[in-house]
Amino acid sequence: MALSADMDLDSLLQRIADLAREVVGAGYGAVGVIGDDGSLSRFVYSGIDGATAKAIGDLPRGVGVLGAIIEEGRPLRLKNIADHRRSSGFPAHHPAMKTFLGVPIIARGRIFGRLYLTEKQGGPEFTKDDERIALTLASQAGIAVENARLLEQIRERSEELAVLEERDRIAKELHDGVIQSIYSVGLSLQGSMSLIDRDSDVLRKRMDDAIGELDNVVRDVRSYIFALQPKSVEERGFRAALFELAKDLEVNTLAEVSVVLDEAGIDAISADARTDVIQIVRELFSNIARHASASEVSLTCALGDDEVVVRVEDNGLGFDPKAVVRGHGLNNIEDRASRLGGRIEVSPRELRGTTQVLSIPAEEL
Repeated sequence: MALSADMDLDSLLQRIADLAREVVGAGYGAVGVIGDDGSLSRFVYSGIDGATAKAIGDLPRGVGVLGAIIEEGRPLRLKNIADHRRSSGFPAHHPAMKTFLGVPIIARGRIFGRLYLTEKQGGPEFTKDDERIALTLASQAGIAVENARLLEQIRERSEELAVLEERDRIAKELHDGVIQSIYSVGLSLQGSMSLIDRDSDVLRKRMDDAIGELDNVVRDVRSYIFALQPKSVEERGFRAALFELAKDLEVNTLAEVSVVLDEAGIDAISADARTDVIQIVRELFSNIARHASASEVSLTCALGDDEVVVRVEDNGLGFDPKAVVRGHGLNNIEDRASRLGGRIEVSPRELRGTTQVLSIPAEEL
């Protein structure tokens, strides 16, 4: 049960080493992961403190007794490690180890690694029962490792799919928006060549229109760049990340952006939920940058009676969420809000612009 609860591979390997020491009664434990070349590619230890590990230096790579276990692929019990024909001693600063037990960890029908235990507690050596216990634990560890690896692959595929979808969305928007605008300006300028000697007023008007259209293209490109900028909550901190998003919106749209963050509201949002909240605000700001032509934008976060409310308002063109052609952006916002147990509400402001409100029940956080 303890192993199946941990789906991160690195922490799972550490959990295996720690549990093995506990259930078998060993002073030290380790899990060695076998690489494609048959040697140890990763070595996770238990029972050795950080200072001692640093003094020992490089981790084992699967030579000596460890190498023999890898090659033979079967359990091995030793009353004294030094008596084994492949024993080559220990490096400087390494704790003294005498009794030894090693068993394979099998995942997906092949040997994933080895479980190593040394220094039997309360007895002269590891017993056959200890070996059976270690094999049982290794069998369960193999299942847990396989589950963790499958989850890791699913996450990687999901991230790849999200990148491809976002790339496709950007490609479509660039084609439908920026590229078509540049093409249109090019045709207009080409047609204006015939007016150089005939009608200077019309030519001046066309040139002004072309310049205005190019200004719009520059604004659109800057808003796309703004939408793509990665800023992690972990790197910046939640409050700082929100202020940085506001600053980016201000720089890229020249709008005046105000931010008011209530401490109680910020504190009520858990670490797990903060990344989704940041991504929602980023997408809302990105939509404003691309479509609203707003001169004023505000972001507030406050704790209400039973929910945290994140409100984004602008004085731009406004839109009807039911009538607008939906893209990945709006769908992503709603999906993230739903994952938080909350909702997104969009409504027009009284005079001009849009109010967009993310509400998250406090108990969900």
